[in-house]
Amino acid sequence: MLRIDIQSAPPVVRLLCAGRIVLGVEAETLRCMATSRPERLVVVDLQQIYAMDAAGLGLLVELHCQAQQRAGILMVANPSPWVRRLMALTHLESVLQVAGSEATEVAVSDEDEDERRAMSA
Repeated sequence: MLRIDIQSAPPVVRLLCAGRIVLGVEAETLRCMATSRPERLVVVDLQQIYAMDAAGLGLLVELHCQAQQRAGILMVANPSPWVRRLMALTHLESVLQVAGSEATEVAVSDEDEDERRAMSA
């Protein structure tokens, strides 16, 4: 299940997500919430996300592309350690704008780099 709390202060909206972003109702809920916002900057806060699948990752890329097409910005904020790890393994941190605490960034350690190498071998 996914819960989204909205904090709007135009031209910025923050979507505080809690739960999981997976194929199905959860991904569609986030898609509808993000695309229906008139604000130029959409911040998707993933601090309380405990599960995300390929559909969730793909949705973030889709929302990023849609924001660029309408001269907007999609920013991923405070990804949970689990989400940050997925983003590092898939190299999405180089595509998406990601903002978060340094403590969270430290969670992606050398062992993640080893996993990345093993997956590409």
